[in-house]
Amino acid sequence: MEERKLEEVVESLKKRILELEKSLEDLKSREKELEEAEKIYKVAVEHSNDGVAMIGGSKHLYVNRRFVQIFEYESPEEIIGKPVTFVVHPDDFNLVKSISERRMRGDEVPERYEFKGLTKTGKIIYLEVSAASASFKGEPVYLVFLRDVTERKESEKLLTEEKERLNTLLENAPIGIALVDEKGVFRYVNPKFTEIFGYESREVPDGRTFLRKLFPDQSYRRKVISDWIDNVKTKQVGQRFPRIFTIHTKDGKKKIVNFIPVRLATGEHIITFEDITERIEAEEALRQSKEQLERLNVLKSKAIDHISHELKTPASVLLGSLRILKRKLSEMNITRSFEKILGAMERNVSRILEISKETDEIFRSQAELESVSLTMEMEDLLIRLERMVEVPESIKFHWKAIREWLLKTFSEEKEDNEDIELFSFLENTLERIRGKIGARRVHLRLIGEKGLAIRINPKVLQSTIEGIIKNAIENTPDGGYVEVFTEKRDERVLVHIKDTGVGITEENLPHLFDGLFHTEATDLYRSKKPYEFGAGGKGLELFTIKRYALKYGFEISVKSKRCVHLPTERDLCPGDVKLCKYLSDPEECKEKGGTTFTLSFVLPNP
Repeated sequence: MEERKLEEVVESLKKRILELEKSLEDLKSREKELEEAEKIYKVAVEHSNDGVAMIGGSKHLYVNRRFVQIFEYESPEEIIGKPVTFVVHPDDFNLVKSISERRMRGDEVPERYEFKGLTKTGKIIYLEVSAASASFKGEPVYLVFLRDVTERKESEKLLTEEKERLNTLLENAPIGIALVDEKGVFRYVNPKFTEIFGYESREVPDGRTFLRKLFPDQSYRRKVISDWIDNVKTKQVGQRFPRIFTIHTKDGKKKIVNFIPVRLATGEHIITFEDITERIEAEEALRQSKEQLERLNVLKSKAIDHISHELKTPASVLLGSLRILKRKLSEMNITRSFEKILGAMERNVSRILEISKETDEIFRSQAELESVSLTMEMEDLLIRLERMVEVPESIKFHWKAIREWLLKTFSEEKEDNEDIELFSFLENTLERIRGKIGARRVHLRLIGEKGLAIRINPKVLQSTIEGIIKNAIENTPDGGYVEVFTEKRDERVLVHIKDTGVGITEENLPHLFDGLFHTEATDLYRSKKPYEFGAGGKGLELFTIKRYALKYGFEISVKSKRCVHLPTERDLCPGDVKLCKYLSDPEECKEKGGTTFTLSFVLPNP
């Protein structure tokens, strides 16, 4: 009996031991799981994108790697043990301290708040904070999670500043501005809008009310609405569709306003309004003045043309009579007594005929230039019309036909063009000119890139180049230079003709290509032989060159500096740098003034 009880006790003890062993294994397993969980937690905390700190009392007990990075420290040890306000900017010191103390006491505190931090290097950063209470080693602590929101705060600041700038711009804009939603309701109007139309935003809550007030005439209003609906249907997002309308303001005045709506992707429209009443009235006044001046100019041209033709016949008769008289006197052996008088009369009558011929040439050339100008004005007018209305294709077709008729009627047929190697052409031209200048001591030089070719009529090119060089020589004193320089720039070939002459005054420069214009004062003008200093001329060559440029498609420009010692056209140059009283060294002359003509040709197609 006792043995049986003893066996039961042993069995019970074995069973208990097995239970204890199992409990020990469970405990070891839980410890292992806890260690693994602690490792995972530590990895998660250490690799968090947010800064994490454990605060005990008022000090940092632990900080993760991101916390150290945010405040630009090198290791956690530099922060652990320091007070909670250690990384706080002085501006927010009291805020963070107060919240920390209240949390430790168990008082209610915000779940999230922001404060301004200070890094080790002194940089100001902005942080968003959230915290949770916990227990560590039997003591109350709280975990703090920090997120660096500096970029967001700076973006918000920039956005606020941009909004303020935009608002300032809108409120002070020199044009009216309105924002209209997809239902036609006005969401915003600026002060200039009210100034132009006289209406406050509450007085024009929507587009229909606005249009009824601006356009009391029903038929005109229908046209405006029709244009608006058509534009809304056909125009793309971001596309402008300006229209000019005559409106009635609140006080009953009429104004001409340029409406420029722009459709947004949201379906809204931004509309700008520009009061162009004064500009249109000024343009109309200018147009009327221009028409009057053009009529006067036509009358003047007709008068000059008439006088030129009227002079031609008697001058021709007079010249013929003089030559007969000269021959008769020669037969009577008394020519010597009247030789000087007859010679002067013959020269002056010949000059009158020459002027008449040149005048005819200028009128013919002027008609051609005006036809080009007129076609350009037609193109400009078409562009202006298309800004306001859709121009039908049939109108465009006839417009083009009129343009082509003008060019064909007033322009000469172009002579055949040829490919010309420019450098060799210029060498030959300069050689010919050297043979014409006689005793003149003007140095002609050619430099630049060889092998450049252009396509143009050779006679036109020769006339153009020789005309400009002749003009340069006639305005350059002996001892000066005329330099011809060639170069390729982008897709064009340039020829620069530069002289060290007296230059052209600023007031004369704009009229250089007008025709029958010379830069010397009329009472000082002297008729000399070509290429002599001061021979000048009547400007016909430059006027012809301008016509060539338009006709053959090249460009001509000029820059000039008047000699500093001869500021006006009445100040005379002695014609030789050695005789200039203002110079100690003749070489100084080339720095005092001069003119550069530039011809620009399109490169021919390969």
